[in-house]
Amino acid sequence: MRMPASFASVLAVPLVAALTPALAAQGPTGRSMHLTAPVVIGHTASFAMSYPAAAAGNIYAFLSSTPPYAGVTQVTVPGLTVHGLARVDPAGFQATFLGVLGTSGSVAHSVAVPNAQSLAGFAWDMQGADLDGAAATLSFADDELTLQVAGTIPSNMVAISPGSFLMGSNAATGAPYFSQAIERPVHMVTISRPFWIGRYEVTQAEYQAVTLNNPSLYLGPSRPVETVMWWDAMAYCAMLTADEAAAGRLPTGYCYRLPTEAEWEYCCRAGTTTEYSYGTSLACGQAAFGFVLCGTSSTRAVGSYAPNAWGLYDMHGNVWEICLDNWDGTANYPNSPVVDPWVSSGPYQVFRGGGYGDAPHHCRSAIRTGSVPSYSVGDLGFRVVLAPVLTP
Repeated sequence: MRMPASFASVLAVPLVAALTPALAAQGPTGRSMHLTAPVVIGHTASFAMSYPAAAAGNIYAFLSSTPPYAGVTQVTVPGLTVHGLARVDPAGFQATFLGVLGTSGSVAHSVAVPNAQSLAGFAWDMQGADLDGAAATLSFADDELTLQVAGTIPSNMVAISPGSFLMGSNAATGAPYFSQAIERPVHMVTISRPFWIGRYEVTQAEYQAVTLNNPSLYLGPSRPVETVMWWDAMAYCAMLTADEAAAGRLPTGYCYRLPTEAEWEYCCRAGTTTEYSYGTSLACGQAAFGFVLCGTSSTRAVGSYAPNAWGLYDMHGNVWEICLDNWDGTANYPNSPVVDPWVSSGPYQVFRGGGYGDAPHHCRSAIRTGSVPSYSVGDLGFRVVLAPVLTP
């Protein structure tokens, strides 16, 4: 295959000299850009381009321009057939991360974002392109990323890396676990993108600071907010998202929302496969739950017990936690591995984790229950994730 000495040397001068006005959109090239880890001060950002198998062996580059480019441009390059439209500024782009496409269908790069507050708000565009030297064709990705550096993430959020885990339980239906068919079959779930989750359940102080309201039965600023409906939790997330976006702390493509039940169980288990993140049983000093020797009559301040292995508190007991998923109340899990599952339709909302008055088997990592979106009670609260935006 004939390869030019440098992608940039082929493009830089001819591209600027041969710009033409944007024409009718061409057919898609089968290439797309996506973010795999958000751009946040002090973190590592990752982005990727997906491409068709036929592009394997091509030279590729990620093209960037700043400030973000408002339009698209048809470009011509002498000696090359160009497919697709430039969505970064062709007059001022930079070609970075040169390489050769493999057979995987995706190529990704990561960038460490310096821990410098002066970078907050810096924005740019990024688009993928690849060059087939033998066929003399240049193909642009069909979309681009408009990226903006977000400020530091609040300290009460814990960073969670992508990974896979076994979701559900094969425990016996009798004592001591009393598992249910809706917890089966145990199946492999992959969480494909990083996210953050609240170290604690949302407290009454946090809820009141955002909504100017506190519906809780068991009052205390450091206790979890409860007696909230799914609608209340969703409204809180929307308001928090708006506040953090206005402050420049919201990563591109991310929002504050309720966790999916797969995200929730992934975090609750924290790498374990036992019925509880603490092991095969739940002891009095490990969670706020109902038991003959250590029953609790109300919620406790968040963080009153030791965290799980990922630094998350009260994943067992204290209050049931509302999840994003809808549910019909009977559906079992799928039989095959799934990636980023989320059920967006159904009459009920999923609750997880158990509450202060529940028996230990109702506080297991795999326990599932739920009710209508308008349901509220004194042992029902929630925690939030800062995670990729989900659209039904």
